[in-house]
Amino acid sequence: MSTLITTVLAIIIITALGFLAAKEEHRLKSASVVFLVILLLSSSTLSTEWGRMTSELVDNDEDPHYGLPDLWDGKQAVCFHFPSDFAPSGLNDGRHHIDYDGTDFKTDENWNSTGACVGGFEGYEVGIDLLNAAVTATGDLFVLNASESSFGLFINTIAGVDPCDTHTCAEDFSSGAYWELLHNGAYSMLGISDLPLDSDSVITWQIATY
Repeated sequence: MSTLITTVLAIIIITALGFLAAKEEHRLKSASVVFLVILLLSSSTLSTEWGRMTSELVDNDEDPHYGLPDLWDGKQAVCFHFPSDFAPSGLNDGRHHIDYDGTDFKTDENWNSTGACVGGFEGYEVGIDLLNAAVTATGDLFVLNASESSFGLFINTIAGVDPCDTHTCAEDFSSGAYWELLHNGAYSMLGISDLPLDSDSVITWQIATY
């Protein structure tokens, strides 16, 4: 919403400058022309910001996009869920929704976990490419540490959070915790490197125990 306010203020200020710069008898005409030109140039930004500001969260719990902004209907998203005490700075007050360009525009304080979903992506066919796009869009806020295994890419930490820092992991590996991958709300039987995506896929990372 701040971008919307900034854009509107810029239009007003530039229009006012155009009005003051023109000769007195042409001021109204000059201001009108400047206003229309600036409005046309900024129409895409205004439309995008208005959509973000007025978006609602999907309330159908059978929809893979449940809890996500309806602005992302038909598009792809990646969610990162953290225990509240381990969420990255600024993301421990609920689940944030960050658009594909990095704009944090809506927070659901009632969601049952903290972190963020990054969405609005289109055209990704494999999970790892969508994951990398979400990490890049947030300025590496969710930087990954991963290693190769016989099952493909294994995620060790997300945003510096190691699952064994949040839960006790036995030295003999009889019990522990790991970053679990969900695809459209269901446990993924394929690793992120091999996961085929739908046009509206939602990937979720959350800490699970065994």
